[in-house]
This record gives sequence, C-alpha cells and structure tokens, in this order.
Amino acid sequence: MICPPWAARRLVIIKKSGKDRINRPARARHPRGMRRKNDAAYKSMFSHSFVVKGFLHDFIREDWIAQLDFSSLERINGNYVNDHLREQMNDVVWKVRLADRELYICILIEFQSRIDHSMALRVANYVTQLYLDLGKNRKNFPLTASGKLPPVLPIVLYNGEPRWNAPLELEELIEPGPGRLPDFRPHMRYLVLDERAIPEEDLQKLKSVAAAIFRLEKAHAAECDGIVHDLACCLAAPEHAELRRDVNAWITRVLLPSKASEMGWQDWKLDREIDLEGVATMLANRAQRWNQELLQKGEAQGLEKGREEGREEGRIEGQAMLRHLLVLRYGQLPDWVEMQLKEATFDQLKSWSAQIFSAATLKDVFGPH
Repeated sequence: MICPPWAARRLVIIKKSGKDRINRPARARHPRGMRRKNDAAYKSMFSHSFVVKGFLHDFIREDWIAQLDFSSLERINGNYVNDHLREQMNDVVWKVRLADRELYICILIEFQSRIDHSMALRVANYVTQLYLDLGKNRKNFPLTASGKLPPVLPIVLYNGEPRWNAPLELEELIEPGPGRLPDFRPHMRYLVLDERAIPEEDLQKLKSVAAAIFRLEKAHAAECDGIVHDLACCLAAPEHAELRRDVNAWITRVLLPSKASEMGWQDWKLDREIDLEGVATMLANRAQRWNQELLQKGEAQGLEKGREEGREEGRIEGQAMLRHLLVLRYGQLPDWVEMQLKEATFDQLKSWSAQIFSAATLKDVFGPH
C-alpha cells in the first residue's frame, strides 16, 4: 500500500517591537513561477524510461507491476495525443506490455505542486481524451484481443507541503440527487502519491532515481550532497547523459534556489554548467558552514537568550526554534517528541540542537524514550 500522505507544519520567525516572535503554523509559500518550473522539471525527468521503471517498481505497490515487460516501456508522444489535450495536461503518458500476454497498460503521471480539489474531474478528462485519441490511432496502439481499450492507471505525483485532501473519486464531486440518479454518476479514480508521506528510512532503502528525487525534496539543503553524489554515480553511464542533464537542471535551477530562499541563504548560486559531481562537491564543502549558521541562528533567536536571561520566555522560544529545526530536518513530529520538547530544560534543548544534522533519525537526536 502507498504510505498515507502527511505534511509538515511550518514555524516562521518574524520581528515585532524589537523582539522575536514565533508565528505558527504557517504554510511555506511557493511562487506560481517556481511551481511551474518544478512541474516542468518533473515532466522532463519522468520522460525517461529509466526513471519511470524505477518509480513503478519502488512506489506502485500492485502485484501486476511484477508482471510487466519493462523492455516494452514506451512513452506515448504527440503522435497519439492531440494538441488540445497536450495544452491541458501537465503529465507524461507511458505504455507497457504485460510479459505473459498481449496487453498494454497505459500509465498516466500527473505532476502537482499544489492541491487541486477538482483533480478527479481533470484526471477523468485526461483519461477520456486519451481513450478517444487512442481509438483513432489503432495502427500504433491496437485494441486488446477482445476489442476493448487498454487499462489506464492515472497517478498524481504530489510534492507540495499541505496534506493532499482532494477527492480521489470523481463521483465525490457530483451531488447524488434523488432516486436512482446516484447510479448514473461516472466512476473514475486516481492514485495519489504524496512524496512527503513516505518515511525517510523507507526512501533510504531504495536506489531508484525517483527515490533520490523525493529524498532531495524533503532534505535540508546542507544534507543534499550525499544524495546528489549517489545520483551522479547512478547516472554515470553514457546512455544516461540526457537524463543527467535534466536532473542537474532541476537541482540547480529549481531545488537549491527554493531551499536557499526558504532558509535565507544568499550564497547558493551555482554555475549553470556545473555537473552533478560538481554540485555534490560544492554542497559538501558548504554543508558544515550552513549547518553552523543555522544552529547559530537558532541560538540567537532563543536558546542563548534563555540561558543568559534565565527567563521562562526564553526557554519557550528555544523550544519553538528547536521544533522549527526538527520539522525542517525530519518533517512532522510525533507526539513523543512534542512531549520531550515541552518538558525540556535549556541544557537539554542545547544538547539536542547540536545533534540535529548528524543524526539520521529523531531517535538519534533524543536517544531512547
């Protein structure tokens, strides 16, 4: 089963009357232009069969995935989809054959950076238009042995912050009405994969490009170097040259600028011609300094203030800042962590803050609980 979606809460530090104030929760803001760039970059990366194969294998937990002949994986391009549909869609469509019989399955992957409550209707439109186009191109995409259209799996790949809460079923958008009218509502369902719903420990066990992309989305900027290095090794073969360029473009033009803007860093800019190994090296060189800057910022806005002034207010501010750092690093916090923070002394807060960027899990930060 797909892991249930979740979204991290955000804390924002603002200035008011010369004092730091914690305003929470607040949603991270992503300008429309940045969302479009991110969606376009995802479309480019998932236009490569190597990425799609790994994605289906690692994240679509269906028994029939093991029955697919991935050597038959082929993208459905403009020869099969009309101009009107291409203008509406922010996705890629692939077809792949079952290994044991002549049946192709269509995989439609839609990329979303924000929640769209009409997504079920949009997906239904995409699938219907796809079927209409496929019906007109039987030479390139024949019907099944029984004369029917091929099955389609519509997937929404979501990388936004808030929890995905849009209806998954088309009929949920339609008022039932009296009598037998509910029976005539169209049925169409899509599968949503919320990247931030997948536990980090699960992602670390996976070796696909898609898993690395999802890890980078969730990672703190100062811990991206190892993931980028793994990507560079994975894509070192000459046949991955174009994919390597697409991944590199996403990292340097979308991912890192977004993370740097969120953290208020001014020195993130990279040479657009730098390769993945160069990006990994640069991040490794800067990681220690960035970590120290972030910890110093946390101390300046609460932890040191609490010790120097000995006020309960300072301890509370220290708790809020540490919580903010933990959410950025690990995502949504479980109840036991919230309880630890609530009962912590200043010295405990100080000790835990020093563990954040070297600890793989929350348990490594706090120890046994």
